[in-house]
Amino acid sequence: MKRKLFTIALAMGFAGAALASSIVTGDLLSVDQTAGTSQLGALSIVDQSSGARTLFSDFGNSSQGSTGVDPNAVAWMPAQLLGLIPASALVTDGSAGTNEQGALYKVDPTNGDRTLLSDFGNSAQGPLGEYPLDVLAISPGLLNWSGVLVVDPFAGTNGQGAIFSVDASGNRTTVIDFGDSTGAPGQYPDSMAYFPGLLGLGSTVLVADGSAGTSSLGALFSIDPATGTRSLLSDFGNSAQGWVDANTESTPVSVMVDPAGRIFVLVQELSTGGGGAVVQVNPSTGDRTLISDFSNSAEGPVGVAPNTLTWLPRLGVIGVSDNDAGAEGDGIVFTVNPSTGQRAVLSDFGNTGQGPLGSDPGGLAVAQ
Repeated sequence: MKRKLFTIALAMGFAGAALASSIVTGDLLSVDQTAGTSQLGALSIVDQSSGARTLFSDFGNSSQGSTGVDPNAVAWMPAQLLGLIPASALVTDGSAGTNEQGALYKVDPTNGDRTLLSDFGNSAQGPLGEYPLDVLAISPGLLNWSGVLVVDPFAGTNGQGAIFSVDASGNRTTVIDFGDSTGAPGQYPDSMAYFPGLLGLGSTVLVADGSAGTSSLGALFSIDPATGTRSLLSDFGNSAQGWVDANTESTPVSVMVDPAGRIFVLVQELSTGGGGAVVQVNPSTGDRTLISDFSNSAEGPVGVAPNTLTWLPRLGVIGVSDNDAGAEGDGIVFTVNPSTGQRAVLSDFGNTGQGPLGSDPGGLAVAQ
């Protein structure tokens, strides 16, 4: 099984940096695993127009609440999705919590203060996790289910991955066990996205898996959190469904859906140069088309280790985080034109002119 590796780098420039005052609608949020005080992580706001960064929550600063260890993903939770809880940023941390089995934090959008919502090592809150890696908030009316989902690639039967729902008290319920016999088997489910379906019909949750499918080249699953059913939408090792990467280390690491309902998957370790790729997936057939090759300099600045993608509504393009790109290897947020595949640099985390330096930027989300 391929396992996502996280590099540990020295974080410079965050300690003592001025904090942003609040998150507003449209802000791009970026999680950096090894930035912040004592390299315990940071949540920053990135301006979609200028790429300027401001530190919002320093996970090594105990004055802002529970400290982190390895924060890796972020999602925006609208107000009252979980009872009376106000709008918040949700951040997963794969190594925090009891016995370092992970945690889900709630971050106050007015001041960056953190509250531990769910401790994945605490059995009193439900089934245990191993390394929660992504979080998704689904609003009422979008599916016949609403709430917060967390995916853990090492939980579940035989460690083949699981998806948990988390309630307002942080209690967890297993929604999908990728190692059981009720559907197509998973191996390393690592990211999720809501798919609205056609004209509001057929809505589902998409889950990228870095090691499932033919030759362990990855897969894209469709799941229903209300019923617990799952099915295989696209097998990234099946050439009958289109583009297949010849690199045996190829790994789907992130999935997103744009406002037009187009599905995009980010793949690491592209065979032509190792820089990764953005692939579009047909929602009906699972067929894949290569959109942007991060090793191809003709399409723009090259990537190194792209890890997360999200839609940037103010720009009308895809945002891609790469934790090792840039002249200093401090990371970059790229923009990708979904029609042409052309890339540009939005924010270079090694450029102090755009704000505090980064170290290992990963998770991306937009405040709605």
